[in-house]
Amino acid sequence: MNFNEEVDWPSVFRGFIKRDSLADPRNRRRKTFTSTMLFVEAGFRELDDQVTGRSPVRKDGLAWARITREIIVRRARRLLAELPPDARRGVRIGEGGFKDRWPGLGGMSDFFMCMVRYACTDPRWRRMLDSGPKRALEALPAVRRGDLSLAELITRIATQDLKLWVRLARCWLFPLLLTMDKNWKSVGHAAYGELLDSYAQRWVPVYENGLSQFKVTLRSDFDAVELSHTVSAHLTGFAIRIAGRGRDDDLETERFARSVQALIYAAIDPGDGQNVPRALDRRIG
Repeated sequence: MNFNEEVDWPSVFRGFIKRDSLADPRNRRRKTFTSTMLFVEAGFRELDDQVTGRSPVRKDGLAWARITREIIVRRARRLLAELPPDARRGVRIGEGGFKDRWPGLGGMSDFFMCMVRYACTDPRWRRMLDSGPKRALEALPAVRRGDLSLAELITRIATQDLKLWVRLARCWLFPLLLTMDKNWKSVGHAAYGELLDSYAQRWVPVYENGLSQFKVTLRSDFDAVELSHTVSAHLTGFAIRIAGRGRDDDLETERFARSVQALIYAAIDPGDGQNVPRALDRRIG
């Protein structure tokens, strides 16, 4: 078990942990950083086990109902034993250490936010977030030359993004589940919104670049930011549908690709100067 020290953990956890130094791998007391990461990894693994039914802990209602401070501390102690001797030297795991990092009545809420942010640093997740926009930008010149149709490009990228989003469901499942719990829904909304924003923000430059290269504009109620957020929300809806059914077939991915094409097509202004609702009414009126 290795913690990625290339990540700026103090920045990632800032605002949700008592002090930045508690999550800093450069801390002179290395054991402090190790303890913090063990707590967060323990919570994430416990969640994964409970959601997938691997945990022996009895669930009361939804999966996270049994993710308590005591369970996290016990799990972190077990993880500590997995570290090599030099890495665990001087590291102590206990409730006191947990409360020092996430104190007070809002401690568990802050800890859950750290779990979500930790999940979003998963290398596979970050590669997924970056790969689609990168591939799209690289392919835009081919579309402009006529070597590749825009519909084909959208289908390729949308299909790959959807499959990866479903495969990495555990990275976004936790904040989504929290939104359904009356005690934690505000935390879930904040965390899930942050996750969607992270995905959408990467696509804004792609849409802006495409609009510029193809010399087209969007309707008055759309801009690159709004279009990116709309497609992002649409992606998560399809991912939930596929994850809930437990199977990913070609028909579902084809439907998703066509629906993304339709969203982008609807957002493009053909020159009539109408917003989407007015254009729709005019079309069928």
